[in-house]
Amino acid sequence: VKKVMNKLKVRASYGLVGNDAIGAQRFFYLSNVNLNGGNPAFFGQNNGVTRPGVSITNYANDAVTWETSRQTNIGLEMSFFNSLNIIAEVYKQHRYNILMERASIPTSMGLESAVSANLGTADSRGIDFSADYSKTFRGGFWMSGRMNFTFSQNKYGQYEQPAYREPWRILSGQKIGVRWGYIAERLFVDDQEAAASPAQLFGSGASAPKGGDIKYTDLNNDGKITEADQVFLGLPSTPEIVYGAGLSMGFKKIDLSMFFQGVGRTSFFINPSDVSPFLQNRQVLQVFADSHWTEENQDLYAKYPRLGTTAPEISNNLQTSSWWMRDGAFIRLKSVEIGYTFPDKLAKKAFLSNCRIYFNALNPFTWSRFKDWDPELASNGFSYPIQKVYN
Repeated sequence: VKKVMNKLKVRASYGLVGNDAIGAQRFFYLSNVNLNGGNPAFFGQNNGVTRPGVSITNYANDAVTWETSRQTNIGLEMSFFNSLNIIAEVYKQHRYNILMERASIPTSMGLESAVSANLGTADSRGIDFSADYSKTFRGGFWMSGRMNFTFSQNKYGQYEQPAYREPWRILSGQKIGVRWGYIAERLFVDDQEAAASPAQLFGSGASAPKGGDIKYTDLNNDGKITEADQVFLGLPSTPEIVYGAGLSMGFKKIDLSMFFQGVGRTSFFINPSDVSPFLQNRQVLQVFADSHWTEENQDLYAKYPRLGTTAPEISNNLQTSSWWMRDGAFIRLKSVEIGYTFPDKLAKKAFLSNCRIYFNALNPFTWSRFKDWDPELASNGFSYPIQKVYN
């Protein structure tokens, strides 16, 4: 067994950690009353006398305490054949007493300032895995490699919210970092269909939707598209999976090395306000020039809906929705290098102590379902791209 497994170590930890950095407010236990901060009262002849009213900017709450985190970690360290080392860990974290503003207290209670309490909870769990390998073989061949993998998932536990009627608006139990938005069905066929559909007006001065605009789902069937129709879309903006792997090998005078990096289980949203053609005299991205809705090309699933030159004109299409959601997973070849080291005799003839020629490349290849621009740029295709460098 010793020849196969050189090391086996199991470790575990459990602890409670307090966090007193819970906000800018330091004196929750003190009330704050401004005797001259309220609406004034007028009295006397011709209302010529005024007296400022009283306002309350903070209600005393001596029950506020620090946030607490209960953490459990179990790890395993192993070594095989004096060449392969593995470290694996699983962890679980429960945070409670998270300070939050009370959102379920109606304004009819007459409170003048927000009330905070230690109500929130959140849960995290994950896996960390790493391995490295190094070995020299007979005949001048050697190889080394390393890799790491992390999976982390974070969810809301108890979250203070108004008492929504719609169950799809409840944050408790949802993943942290997932965005709200509308469910996009397709583009409107024409102006007649848009006029006959549930009302979609976003903000004062906004234009009514027309043919080629995005059609949203009226989830609560109230005949209009409002915030009550928003749902949680996709996966968290922070990747739940992060991984990397590197490999180096050589045979006599030739060597090769490469490194890969990637993320998985993540979503991002294209920001239509940043990439909309002609809006604020903005240029047109090629991907939208090739696929957009027009009267001549009424593609109901074009990558870009009806064009417009002002935000109110296309406000319907600027909303966060599944239309703009994309898969953010990718794997990138961060670097690759191949080289050859000349024999010492040849190097000395050139009056060199050693001589090596090589070719390397940085960020030469990226594999992703998202093809419009670099997935790490996420929401804005006009950002400066990650450079590819060849030497």
